[in-house]
Amino acid sequence: MQQIDHISAHPGGSDRRLVLEYRPQSLQARLHACRANEIVFGGAAGPGKSHALRFEALIMCLRVPGLRAYLFRRTMSELERNHILPALDQFPKALGTYRDSKQRFEFQNGSMLNFCGCQREKDVFRYQGAELHLLLIDELTSFTEFQYDYLRGRVRCAIKVPAALRHRVPGIVCATNPGGVGHGFAKARFVDFAPPGECRRAPAAEGGMLRCYIPGRLSDNRILMERDPGYVARLMALPEPYRTAYLEGDWDVFMGQAFGFSRRLHVVKPRPVPEDAPLFMTFDWGYGAPFSVGWWWVDADGRLFRFAEWYGSNGSPNQGLRLTDSQIAAGVVEREARLGLAGRRVTRLCGPDCFARKPDYRGGGQGPSTAEVFAGAGVYLSPGDPSRTIKIRQFHERLRPREDGPPMLQVYETCEDFIRTIPLLATDRRNVEDIDTTGEDHIYDEACHACMARPLAPGMAKTARMPAAQLIDAVLAEAPTEEECR
Repeated sequence: MQQIDHISAHPGGSDRRLVLEYRPQSLQARLHACRANEIVFGGAAGPGKSHALRFEALIMCLRVPGLRAYLFRRTMSELERNHILPALDQFPKALGTYRDSKQRFEFQNGSMLNFCGCQREKDVFRYQGAELHLLLIDELTSFTEFQYDYLRGRVRCAIKVPAALRHRVPGIVCATNPGGVGHGFAKARFVDFAPPGECRRAPAAEGGMLRCYIPGRLSDNRILMERDPGYVARLMALPEPYRTAYLEGDWDVFMGQAFGFSRRLHVVKPRPVPEDAPLFMTFDWGYGAPFSVGWWWVDADGRLFRFAEWYGSNGSPNQGLRLTDSQIAAGVVEREARLGLAGRRVTRLCGPDCFARKPDYRGGGQGPSTAEVFAGAGVYLSPGDPSRTIKIRQFHERLRPREDGPPMLQVYETCEDFIRTIPLLATDRRNVEDIDTTGEDHIYDEACHACMARPLAPGMAKTARMPAAQLIDAVLAEAPTEEECR
């Protein structure tokens, strides 16, 4: 049983002692006792993450009268299934009332537990003026880095908090499995940030809170193991990489990972660009979001080599340099001169949006398109094939391990942003034939123009016939480092 001391039944009422029907297991107890105030509890499937998160909210609401707790999941249907219905069954009814119209549990001591969905990135702006005393997020990796940072910026507390709990309120507690659009930032900020269970202060640029990652495995949930012993066998029967991701909570292989990308297989040291090789430049436009430029050459076997890139990011999550078209065009000319490409024939491909005329905000009417501005600088663009369903297949075909040689797409090790972003791309949860576009997919969209310009017939590349475990080892051995994930 979990005993909560000194709970006021009503604001200003007399204190009393309350016993909840909750017996936290050892790992769940570690979460409740952790001295950090920015916590991620997770890893494998089945260690009781959601259950612990829900009761963390309940315990804190009872211990801090007037607390405003917000429990997020990406969609309301997931929230209702995984938290609202279980809370109605598990929370003692004498403690308060669930207001269905407001989707929150109101406690008699004035605390509130709000259940919140945040399906689209812009949904975070609903909480612009909110004061989140306690932020709880279930399946953190289904949220984007921007969503997390924005919600964290709403975490503050002006109410009186008992001295014993000031290290946790205001605070953040999250639960998650590996995988999803937020896998990269969650791994970099929590899993790779410090040894498991160690509390360490985050950099000021990332909020400066006391951060801790508490890993959990299925074996930590004795109750589930006893009541459903066949669950382990069902997880063991999954194909890789799903078995490793769910059973071990391995953050180097995750559910929903779009592409198998290995440094050993796909990254090569720079070499001179052959004088007679066909050359491509690919471009994905961006202003508020990053733009991406890539340069490629093609060998006699039709293999694509990405030998240079320019990624227009200011270093913040998914934020661009806000350069004008003329500035980007000038930057392309300058970089090509440094690369020794001046005077060489380069096929330049981009998305169809580059050919749409833009509003002229100063003079009214329509201004020149991106392609027209580039042409004025001597950079002539051609439309690439934007088909999302076909380009993902071509990208897979290019990255596929081969039996008779290297993959048909390789990248110079100097193309750091390609190497950083491609392994972290996740598939769309509603359409496995597409990429989750809320992720950092600008380089992917740009690179696919090269793949679509030199399409491979399905099965052209002989797939390497090696054990699945060996292929996975190749990927794991070259997994992104913390710095690359940033």
